[in-house]
Amino acid sequence: MLLAFDNYVKKNKLFSREDKLLLAVSGGRDSVCLFHLLEKNNYKFSVAHCNFQLRGKNSLKDELFVEKLAKKHGVPFFSMRFNTLKQSKKLKKGIQETARKLRYDWFHELLETYRFDKLLTAHHQSDNSETMLINLLRSTGISGLHGIPVTHNRIVRPLMFANTGMIGSFVKKNDIKFRLDESNLTDHYLRNALRHQVIPKLKKIEPDIDEVMFSVSSQVLEFEKMAFELIDKQWDMVAKVTADGFELPFNELHKINNCEAFLYYKLRDFGFNRAQVSSITDLENSQVGKRIETADWELLRERNAYFLLRKEHAAPQAVAIPADAKSVEIAGYKLIFKHLTKDKIDLKKTGTLFIDKRKISGQLTARVWKSGDRMQPLGMEGSKKISDILTDNKIPNSERKHQVVIQDDSGRIIALLPKVISETCKIRKDTSEILSIQLKMT
Repeated sequence: MLLAFDNYVKKNKLFSREDKLLLAVSGGRDSVCLFHLLEKNNYKFSVAHCNFQLRGKNSLKDELFVEKLAKKHGVPFFSMRFNTLKQSKKLKKGIQETARKLRYDWFHELLETYRFDKLLTAHHQSDNSETMLINLLRSTGISGLHGIPVTHNRIVRPLMFANTGMIGSFVKKNDIKFRLDESNLTDHYLRNALRHQVIPKLKKIEPDIDEVMFSVSSQVLEFEKMAFELIDKQWDMVAKVTADGFELPFNELHKINNCEAFLYYKLRDFGFNRAQVSSITDLENSQVGKRIETADWELLRERNAYFLLRKEHAAPQAVAIPADAKSVEIAGYKLIFKHLTKDKIDLKKTGTLFIDKRKISGQLTARVWKSGDRMQPLGMEGSKKISDILTDNKIPNSERKHQVVIQDDSGRIIALLPKVISETCKIRKDTSEILSIQLKMT
């Protein structure tokens, strides 16, 4: 399996031995297996462990086990304890959904703070089969059939060539110790019920069910990407950009085959759900002025077209930042500035960005982001829409209007607070003067 793992990584160009990797390790069999595969293949990586404090003493034992494993092999170790039950009530979400949000928010913070190239998780083909079945049962549509992608932005799943059986054999053969989560033994969660009751029966019919479903999910993902590219091109042909959003002429929409599906896959990016899109035909037949709304957008019926308009929100004025400024306030935040030398910075400090001062052109300005804004995030060669970056960071639509960017006199966005800096202003070996920007709530 060692050779198969290394070949899979190389063939798919998932990462290299020069990359700085962050591995999520729960202490369970799969993540511990991935730990040993990386270590034995001489990849450079650090370990991140989340303690959700849901299993009493066993949660602490998991944390100590992972810490001891990392220390034994000389691997840098990060851990974070979460009050998951409290956060679940605060967010009004289920325990699993809350835990997912907490861990990925923290993982992304580690990626930015310590400049990791990739985040690795131990999802494998059997996990993919379970996910596809769950999505089918929940009627998530085509997007649910692509399962778990091997790569997504900087997240990589290098065990997607393997299934539970292969991993179990490798762990047993090498006498690898791991922690057992008793909650995985019950059928309380849907995933466990599928794992214990449904998939074993499917394997009797098709022993290679995991490989088959992974192949299907990969084909669906390829088709989905191609379909969305075509939808985006058609949107660009139909939608006319206006000062406040987009105009969608009826005569252009009527030329599109299955217009409802086309509108759904575009309008969901603006917060519209399928039921709202299904009512659009009725909207066209209604009187001028009728509308369908989301938190931030409205689809307005005019005489010959729909108008997709951003709702009016009182956006704060842009704030100029003098060269000697110690702090400024905008959109409910206080930005604190410090001018440092390289030996004075603390990259472990959360909520703080560090920028190479020499790369700044003229005076800085803080403002709330707007539609169409782009920047070049750290580690990327090209630019990316701010809206896409916010989506990647799972910023809710209701909070997006408050996101603050920093730009210089050239109009280039050098930072999206509180986590994202531009590749063009990152700290390099020859950096001597550094501007730190700390974000605090007012």
